[in-house]
Amino acid sequence: MTHMIQSALTMLHAGEWIPVTAARILIGIFFCISGGKKLFVPAQFGAMEKTMVQSHIPFPRANALFVSMVEFACGAGLALGLLTPLCAAMLTGDMIVAIATNRIHSIQESGVLARLDAFLYLPEVLYILLLVWLIFSGPGRYSVDGLSGTALLRLSMNDRIHAVSDRVRTLPGGEI
Repeated sequence: MTHMIQSALTMLHAGEWIPVTAARILIGIFFCISGGKKLFVPAQFGAMEKTMVQSHIPFPRANALFVSMVEFACGAGLALGLLTPLCAAMLTGDMIVAIATNRIHSIQESGVLARLDAFLYLPEVLYILLLVWLIFSGPGRYSVDGLSGTALLRLSMNDRIHAVSDRVRTLPGGEI
């Protein structure tokens, strides 16, 4: 029985790349479409600019353009698995600013648990969770990062930390 369970867990671990790849591609497509609509549909860009004004963001037109380009370009990058950690970090920053300047004000509930529940219900919180997961897990094997020779980009955060610490240990006086 223990052998069967161990076998099943090994098989599940071997397929871990499937949900990582699916999450990366789908959140990338989501952001690419969202940013593209803001860039190429004037009414959507106007709504984005209005949101920037209402949220008291300085230079609302320039920032609306910047955020739209980040969402479009970094979304495309995630969908392809190109510069995944950088794209995920940029989009995480975008979502943190969106929550802090706009979405947090939509929470009307009173009481700690009700407010926490409403906060966790914001879609941006889930996007941040997925993006941070991609920063730490890496893009997965089926990505431009994974298929290219860019070794540092296809490593997970844990592997990157070990690679850097191994390199430091080889330097004179570099023992940690």
